[in-house]
Amino acid sequence: MKRLLIITVVLAAALGTTAVALAAGHHQITEKVLGAATVAQPYTFQVQQPADVVVAQATVPPGASFGWHSHRAAVVAVVKSGTLSLYDSADTTCTAKRYSAGKGFTEQPGHVHLARNEGHKPVVVLVTYIGLKHGVNPDVPAASPGNCPF
Repeated sequence: MKRLLIITVVLAAALGTTAVALAAGHHQITEKVLGAATVAQPYTFQVQQPADVVVAQATVPPGASFGWHSHRAAVVAVVKSGTLSLYDSADTTCTAKRYSAGKGFTEQPGHVHLARNEGHKPVVVLVTYIGLKHGVNPDVPAASPGNCPF
């Protein structure tokens, strides 16, 4: 049994983004990582019961913007490709934080921000909403806070 575990671990490591494990009935289980990122800032989320977890993929064409908005639930975002520029409503200097492929960020519920693609290639972002009330739209449009010219 120990030898089988070692072989499984070596095989999973060798396959890169696809992990393989054996279930109790000796059926093969596969897992493919859809995106991974480094999150630089610490974070904590409070989730109310009952709550949903929603995972979405957004493709942002060059020049496109989500507009000023907030979320009804906590968010973990993974930039899969391209570079996403994120503007914070509380930043009086209107300085973008730029997240390239392999970088991620978190957002607390109710925090107003704007994300846009200022590059020349589409941006693909995987977004996970944690603690969303069942059946509601996770995004809440917001008025411009006036700290940026857009």
